[in-house]
Amino acid sequence: MKKRLFTIIISLSIISCQQTKKEKAFKIFNEGVTLSLNAGTEANRGNEKKAIELNDKAIEKFRETLRTDSTHSIARSALAHSLYISKKYDEAIEWFKKANAIGKAEAVNYMELGLSQINLGQTAEGEKNLFKALELDKSEEIREITVEDLYDIGKLAFKYGDAYKKEGKTEKALTYKQFSIDVLKLSLKINPARADIRSTVDSCAKQLMD
Repeated sequence: MKKRLFTIIISLSIISCQQTKKEKAFKIFNEGVTLSLNAGTEANRGNEKKAIELNDKAIEKFRETLRTDSTHSIARSALAHSLYISKKYDEAIEWFKKANAIGKAEAVNYMELGLSQINLGQTAEGEKNLFKALELDKSEEIREITVEDLYDIGKLAFKYGDAYKKEGKTEKALTYKQFSIDVLKLSLKINPARADIRSTVDSCAKQLMD
C-alpha cells in the first residue's frame, strides 16, 4: 500500500511539473509574440533601431520557450520568422525546416523559407518552397507579398552589382546582376501581369549587356 501511494505521489508530481513547465513556456512565448508585434509596429513607424532591438528580444524569448518546453507547437515557426526578419537567413532556414518537419504545413513557413534561401543564392530550392507555399495558400495576398519581396531582393541585388562594378570587381558585379535578373524573372513567373517588374527586367538586362 505504501509503495503504491508513493508511486501515485511521484506520478502526480511529474504531471504537476509538466503542467508548470508548459504554463511557463506559454507565458514566455506570449511575451515573445508581444515583442515581435511591437517590433513590427516600430518598423512601420520607421524606427528601425527600436524594431531591431525588440525583434532580437523576441528571438531570445522564443529560444527560451523551447528551452523550457521543447515540445511547444509553434515556437519553432515564431523563432524562424523572427530570424528571417533579422536577415539571419542560415539559422532561419534551419528552424523553418524543423517547424515544417514536425508541424502542420503552413504556407507562411514555406514562403519565408523560400525567400531565405533565395536571399542566400539558393534559387532552385527557394523557388520550390515558394511554389509549395502558393499551393497551400491560393490567396492573392500571399502571392503579392511573395512577388513584392522577390522584387525587392532583385532590385537590391542589382544595386550591389553596380557597386561592385564601380569598385572594379567585374566578375562579382556580373554574378549579382545575373542573380538579380533571375529573381526578377521568378517574380514574373508568379505574377506575369506585373508590367513594372517586366520593365525592370528589361532595363537590367540591357544594362547587363552594356
